[in-house]
Amino acid sequence: MIQCKNCGYPVIAGMRTCPNCQAEMPDNAEMPIDTLEGSIPVCTLRPIPAPGERPMPAERYEEGAEVMLSRQNTVPHDRSIADTEQACLFFADGYWFIEDRSADNSTYVHAGAGIKLEPGDIIRMGGREFEFDIITGKDNTNRQDDYAKQ
Repeated sequence: MIQCKNCGYPVIAGMRTCPNCQAEMPDNAEMPIDTLEGSIPVCTLRPIPAPGERPMPAERYEEGAEVMLSRQNTVPHDRSIADTEQACLFFADGYWFIEDRSADNSTYVHAGAGIKLEPGDIIRMGGREFEFDIITGKDNTNRQDDYAKQ
C-alpha cells in the first residue's frame, strides 16, 4: 500500500488514481517489496466465443505483478479491443486487480481504481468478454478454490 499525496487515503501500489479523491498516482510508485519477492500466481484470460465462433484457449500472463492488456496480447483479430493500452491487471496484497485504462472507458470495469478479481469473473474489453482465472504453482493448473481460500 502507498498513501495518496493529495488526500492521504491508502492506495494499492500500481493503481493509476486514488479511489477516494481520483487524484492521479505517480507512475513511479513502487510495488511493495514483499509482493515482488513473494510468489505471484499466473493469471489467465479465456476469450468467451461469440455465437458461431470456435472456442479459443486461455491466454497466460506470466509477466509478473503488472500486465498491460491490449489487442496484441488478448485477441489480435478483434478490432473492438484497442490496439493501445486497454486495461491493466496487477497483483497486490495477495490478489489480482484490474483497472480500466482505455481512452473511451470501453473496458467492462468502468472505474478509475483497481477492482479486485476473483476466478470466474467476466471482463469485457471492447466487444469481447473474457473469463479471468489464476494458476497456482502446485500443479500448474487452474485452481479457483486455492485462490479463493487466500
